[in-house]
Amino acid sequence: MTKLFIGMPVYNGERFIAVALESLCRQNYKDWKLLISDNCSSDATESICKGFARKDSRISYVRQPENLGGTANFKFLLEQADSEYFMWASADDVWDPDFLNICIGNLEKNGHFGMSFSGIINIDSYGRVVRECPTLPSLSGNAGYKTIYRYLKDPEIMGKANLIYSVYRLEICREAMAVCPLEDFWGSDMCFVLAALTRGGILIDQRVLFKKRLVREDDDEQALVKPINVAKPRRGIFPREEFPSYLRGNLNAVRGTQFFFLTYVVMMLRKFVASMRVW
Repeated sequence: MTKLFIGMPVYNGERFIAVALESLCRQNYKDWKLLISDNCSSDATESICKGFARKDSRISYVRQPENLGGTANFKFLLEQADSEYFMWASADDVWDPDFLNICIGNLEKNGHFGMSFSGIINIDSYGRVVRECPTLPSLSGNAGYKTIYRYLKDPEIMGKANLIYSVYRLEICREAMAVCPLEDFWGSDMCFVLAALTRGGILIDQRVLFKKRLVREDDDEQALVKPINVAKPRRGIFPREEFPSYLRGNLNAVRGTQFFFLTYVVMMLRKFVASMRVW
């Protein structure tokens, strides 16, 4: 059985998907298979994906008969997984050749951890670094109170949503989806990560091996780009109007665990701090 199942949801991804697929094909870790789930794209995504599938037998492609919506496509891919490890891969991101080696190696050496990731940077449409997230590895830890507290307290702007693209033990990812399914509300991805974190902890390698693309309409190829370091953000809290659904999502993520009271207290304190405009 293949060790790692990679699920790639995509909709109209013709601009960057070839780069994403090439970076996965260049991984030094070879024991994986990839399923691309095309959410009924209207551009050249299908032909690009089928071209890669013809060249690499580890890659499969399926086109949904209608657009399922983003979260449903994520769920569909997880349902198809049949390997020891699982990972979602965005169709516009870039992975260092050692990303899978490091992440899976860390899980192999530490059997009680459920997720593994690396340091990240954000790149723009042209591959230039636009943001650094140097503190993300500090969220690494086992499924204990200190780890959960650090995660809950960490400002959202500092990159913790990206942990959804970790390499998971499949059973941890499925358990997280069962108790806290991805939904269409602000912060749902971070709530899902919390659900996985409370059940398996996470190992985050210090090395920057993952490039998360931020595509903006005003990207200018000729513009001078100075990366933003978000190590000490002035704000970075959740939108106030989204707090009720975000709170419910976080509490849903920890139901059935010993972290329910901690989650409620930390989130309410953060709401209070936000209302006082104090950082």
